[in-house]
Amino acid sequence: MCLLFHSPKRPPLLLLKSLLEHSSPRLQDAGANSRTCSYRRIRFIWNTRVALPESVMKLRYAMVCSSNQNRSMESHFLLKREGFDVASYGTGQHVKLPGPSIREPNVYDFGTPYKQMFDDLRRKDVELYKRNGILPMLKRNLGVKLAPQRWQDNAADGPFDVVITFEEKVFDLVLEDLHNRNQVLLKPVLVINLEVKDNHEEAAIGGRLALILCQELDATENWEDTIDDIINNFEKQHRRKLLYSISFY
Repeated sequence: MCLLFHSPKRPPLLLLKSLLEHSSPRLQDAGANSRTCSYRRIRFIWNTRVALPESVMKLRYAMVCSSNQNRSMESHFLLKREGFDVASYGTGQHVKLPGPSIREPNVYDFGTPYKQMFDDLRRKDVELYKRNGILPMLKRNLGVKLAPQRWQDNAADGPFDVVITFEEKVFDLVLEDLHNRNQVLLKPVLVINLEVKDNHEEAAIGGRLALILCQELDATENWEDTIDDIINNFEKQHRRKLLYSISFY
């Protein structure tokens, strides 16, 4: 199911659900042959931290990058610390970490514990992997969860309300995967891409931005009715491009 929003005011969500439920087989087949999903490009500038109500967090979030190591885990760490219901994933075929040269990455399977990677790299060259920040990153990660997880294998984890990706390629892979699943629940999921370079400094900035965005979303009664306002408010204060789309479980 592909939804493209051109106008500032998008159609009501119930109408979108109705279109999905009652679209003809021909329309559905045509949609399957088109781009998985379209999106709107937005510019936004820096914002101050948003105060959340004292109620329990309402939405369920997923943070997604390529290897579930740096960008998604920085955001997972920050959101978990703030009490959000959050998980994180990667979309790559394998987990890749920098090695002694660009042609010699360290490659692991998804599901390999962060502690095992930490011990492996410490044994290989403790000074190198301390200096380039990989060992501190892995130490943070193993304090958040056991091992990196792959988005395409997460069906058993249940549906999410919001998915934030940190690279347009990852954004497209998430939408493609959602499109290929059996959309039987008709539960909407908001997928947002916040482009962040894959280094430790940018991941820290991206994590703070992701937290602010999730605080905004969780503070609203119905994100389906206010997403354009939330995006427009960010546009006035942040100098970043934001892509978003709505898919369904």
